[in-house]
Amino acid sequence: MRFFIKTYGCQMNVNDSEKIRHILETRGIQDCPDETGADIVVINSCAVREKAQDKIYSYIGRLSGSQKIIVAGCVAQAEKEAILARSPAVDFILGTHQYSRIESVVDLLVNGQKRDVWAGFSREWMELCPDARSRSSTVSGYISIMEGCNNFCSYCIVPFTRGREKYRPFEKIVEEAEYLSDSGYREIILLGQNVNNWRDPDSPKTFPRLLATLAEKTRVRWIRFITSYPGYFDDELIDVMSDQTKIARHIHFPAQSGSTRVLKKMNRSYSRRDYIGIINRFKQRIPEMKFSSDFIVGFPGESDYDFQLTMSLLKRVEYESVFSFMYSPRRYAKSSLRDDDVPRGEKKSRLNRLQKDQEAIQLKNNRNLIGKVVEVLVTQQNPKKTGEMIGRTESHRVVNFKSKALAGELLQILIKSAGPHSLRGVSPDDWFRSQSS
Repeated sequence: MRFFIKTYGCQMNVNDSEKIRHILETRGIQDCPDETGADIVVINSCAVREKAQDKIYSYIGRLSGSQKIIVAGCVAQAEKEAILARSPAVDFILGTHQYSRIESVVDLLVNGQKRDVWAGFSREWMELCPDARSRSSTVSGYISIMEGCNNFCSYCIVPFTRGREKYRPFEKIVEEAEYLSDSGYREIILLGQNVNNWRDPDSPKTFPRLLATLAEKTRVRWIRFITSYPGYFDDELIDVMSDQTKIARHIHFPAQSGSTRVLKKMNRSYSRRDYIGIINRFKQRIPEMKFSSDFIVGFPGESDYDFQLTMSLLKRVEYESVFSFMYSPRRYAKSSLRDDDVPRGEKKSRLNRLQKDQEAIQLKNNRNLIGKVVEVLVTQQNPKKTGEMIGRTESHRVVNFKSKALAGELLQILIKSAGPHSLRGVSPDDWFRSQSS
């Protein structure tokens, strides 16, 4: 048999797919490069936005009738009955806490099992460290350290798709980080819905202590973490990041809105002033710290003044990048009970304005690097341009350059030009050679 995994959504979904791949490959089932040659197709789904959910149904419709189709992930957890009703081709529904049972699901399907759903939540951490062969990258290694959310932001369905917060033991996280480091990975990325709220279930250790330990015990170049919740930041974390240079000077720090009034409606536990205060404390201790963010526009009750507060936050922080979305009601989320009173045309206009201003900020930031030498981690070959490589800076900027370097190498790159979404550079030695010839 051969299998193919189609992954939608966040980095945690990518890591879950790595774990599914590890289980199936250990069983002796061969990974397939695309769905056309696969006997089993696993769709690891995302439900965070309506558009992402619609893509999954569209993809199911394109699959052949001879394949066994397993829908896993967040849509499987939240919309299990709807999937069965809407997509007769689907053979099995596997919820977010059930991927460890994928081998049993395959056995059942091979033996003629009729359609079924496994979607129960578990309070126990399912311990599995995928081997390097099963991972999506040989350069950046994901490590899930916690899952779920207790915050119940009014627009969000994560508590209903991932359950309540549960935390992976400290020793197991360190063990996986050391494995990745020993396997040649150059950066590790800690994952969790509220990653900075991690705490060891067996001791008083909290997230800053974990970061400090990983910095001391691994040989990676950078340690990153996604996604941070602003309500959980404290000065101990800032102290650790200031002391440990392995921790990347870049944080994904979702604001969602620049208006305290809207944040309160969203059930976010911080104000605009709190958020800006954290940014300021970081920059006082670590002046080179950079931030990225998420924003929702058109939340119920958002006025034009509220939106202008978001725009002013955008300009004040000058984010490296931003993920921005129009609000859409999600089943189970408390905000779906409110009147969705911002017209779609106004939502689209606000989103366009935000994205246009953010693009200008990114262009300005990137142009400021022209003529400077930056450290770049080579991540992959450019799939569209022969002889070119793609890398990322410490602040996660994309850099394109001609090179024979291999993925995983760290290079000093001289930036020659910049656009809003990427930089272009050359190695300083190549540039000097070209000038002298």
